[in-house]
Amino acid sequence: MAIPEVTLGEVMSAPVLTIEVGESLWDAWQMLLVSGLRHIAVIDADGAFVGILSDRMILANAPLNTDSLSARTVGELLSTILSVRLTPEASPIEAARLMSERSLEAIAVLDSRHKLVGVVTETDLVRWLLAA
Repeated sequence: MAIPEVTLGEVMSAPVLTIEVGESLWDAWQMLLVSGLRHIAVIDADGAFVGILSDRMILANAPLNTDSLSARTVGELLSTILSVRLTPEASPIEAARLMSERSLEAIAVLDSRHKLVGVVTETDLVRWLLAA
């Protein structure tokens, strides 16, 4: 089976769910629950990409109750966020390799101006392979 040559821009998920670094973990958790997504992109006050926060990261770092999650900000988990970025022109194979090597579930996709344009997840890569 030959894998079709496509760009990450054709495989990624967009638009991207975002949250500002100063928002509470409770807000992030609620956004993830309502959206049905597992990842949310973290941006600073100017809208610049900072990292990706996952539902698993929230679960691993905070008791799952309203008081605990409301008292902590998304920024408090930033030290644990590994910020890997690729461009829309990158190969899905490159994304898969990085995700495998660094045990990542998602990678941000930024354009040439460093603007967040999408996120590629494990699910996106599986869909791409199944479509081949």
